[in-house]
Amino acid sequence: MTRPKREPRPAAEPPTDDELDRLLRAIQAGDDANTLLDNDALVRKLGLPAAVVGHQVETAKDRRLVWGIPTGHNPTLSFTDLELTVQGRRFLSSRKAAAG
Repeated sequence: MTRPKREPRPAAEPPTDDELDRLLRAIQAGDDANTLLDNDALVRKLGLPAAVVGHQVETAKDRRLVWGIPTGHNPTLSFTDLELTVQGRRFLSSRKAAAG
């Protein structure tokens, strides 16, 4: 049985912890590969619209889960050199512990 594809939440709604988890894991994969990511790379990796990724990254930055440099090359919220903070790693660890 094929599961129906879930549409991303509109950018105006705050991302869920599951959505932030997916975003942070993508950024962590970049960290682990010693590759700094930007919004464009996350759009390609996550398959989400740029506005949704921008909003999720901004929310993660507001919660101090990621660090990044704001850029002005997109009409949406855009950051480069994204990496997880200690709080971001703790967030992922707590989610993993709760699931396991």
